This record gives sequence, structure tokens and C-alpha cells, in this order.
Amino acid sequence: MPLPRVFMDFALDSESIGRIIIELFADTAPKTCENFRALCTGEKGLSPISERPLYYKNSIIHRSIRDFMIQGGDFTKRNGTGGESIYGRPFEDEDLSRPVDSEGLVCMANKGPNTNGSQFFITLRDCPHLNGKHVIFGRVIRGYEEVVKKIAEVPVDEKDRPRVPVVISNCGELQFKAKVQPAGEKESAKSRTFRDGSQRLKTCARRGSRRAQETQTQVQGAPRTKSEPSSSRDIKTQRGRERSSRGGGDRRGVRCPAGTRGDGASSGAAKKRA
Repeated sequence: MPLPRVFMDFALDSESIGRIIIELFADTAPKTCENFRALCTGEKGLSPISERPLYYKNSIIHRSIRDFMIQGGDFTKRNGTGGESIYGRPFEDEDLSRPVDSEGLVCMANKGPNTNGSQFFITLRDCPHLNGKHVIFGRVIRGYEEVVKKIAEVPVDEKDRPRVPVVISNCGELQFKAKVQPAGEKESAKSRTFRDGSQRLKTCARRGSRRAQETQTQVQGAPRTKSEPSSSRDIKTQRGRERSSRGGGDRRGVRCPAGTRGDGASSGAAKKRA
């Protein structure tokens, strides 16, 4: 089973700046990941405590420290003093053994041990001084360079609050759907369905299909010489001539041009992007 993924779209002063995709470590921090996932979808509705939607949408990045981290998730007070978990109370820490050793890690902000709510931060570098203090429950797998770094460059005030509003304009969960294949055929591609209903095939599948089509075109469109048959009738005619001149049939048959297979597919399999 693939790890769950969520997305967040950001706007800077009401202008869209792009999307990030976060992979959640549900295998090591299931409770923390479920809290974050549900707050991205808003599926829990209104909080019985704050009477506010349990939803990250329209909340802000309220704290940003260059070369350290950006922080958000306070959807109740929007200033870093609020926030709320889907469990109605602060919940306990899970796996604290994972080191804060790189940029793009998504961690829970807290007020001490076992005080997790909804606030989170994304690292801008390795932070070894935070090891064992914050639950790391995900990582940014897309949009770090284009979006997270752009947010980190926004000027801040004396309280590290961005001077221009940085808003989570939309968020949700990404669902994986395997492409249905007839019995006996190998699965050639998978698609990812986004919250808006659009589907995007994996890059490697598109590239593989395109290369196969190009090779097929090369095989079918190659110029023929007098010695190359162009139809089954020509094949029979040529074989008859060969029997007459050689006294026997040519068992090798017709060969494809060098570097291709008979089925028209490229001799090198499409490689998946790292």
C-alpha cells in the first residue's frame, strides 16, 4: 500500500503561487497523520469546542524564520496561539526517533511533550537541535523549490509574521487509482485522481507510450528498397524468387530494422523518473 498523500495550494496576497504535495508517514505516526489528513480534507466538519471548521483551508502561515522553518495550522486564532486536533484535545507524541536531518520535513509544533494539536512546520534545513522533541510525520515531495522556498523569502515583522498574507487557499487528499487492465495483460500505468477530479498519468508511462509510437512510426515509415517487401504478396513473390535462385527457402524471414523489436516497441524500456 502506498503512503497517503495530501496537497496544499498557497496564495501570496491573494495571488496563487502553486501547490505542494506531502507524503504522510502513516506507517510510523498513524494518529498524527490521520489528524493532518482529516484537517486537509475538512471532513470532520465543525469543532464542538471552538465551533470553527476543522479545516486548514483559508488558514495562514503565521510564522516564518529564514533558513529554519515556516509554520502554520492555526485555523482558530490565526496568530499561533490557537489550533485544535480532530480528537478534541491535545494528543500524545508518536515516533520521536526519526531525526530532523533535512529540508522539507513536515513536523508537529507543540508546547512540550504530548501537546500536539493542528499546528505544523516545514523545515528549511536540517535541525538536529529538534531531534526527539517533535513528531516528524511527512515530507514535501513536490513543490518545495517552487513554493516553500518562495514563502520563506516573504519579508516578516519583528514577530516573524509574514508582512504579506500567505494563505492555504485549498487543500485535500490525493487518491490513487490503478488503471484497470484486461486479464492477462500487465499494468502499464497508474493514475492519480486529484480532489478536483482531474487525472494525470505517471510521466514514465507517457514517455514509454510516446517512445513506442515514435519507434512504430520509424518501422512503418522507413523507405523501402527493391529488396525489401512491402506486403504479404511481395513476401511470397520474393521467397519464390529466392527458391528459384538458391534452390531452397529462406528460413530467417523478414527482419526489423536494427535497434527495434518486431512489435514496434522501443528496445529500451522507459525509465521511471527518480
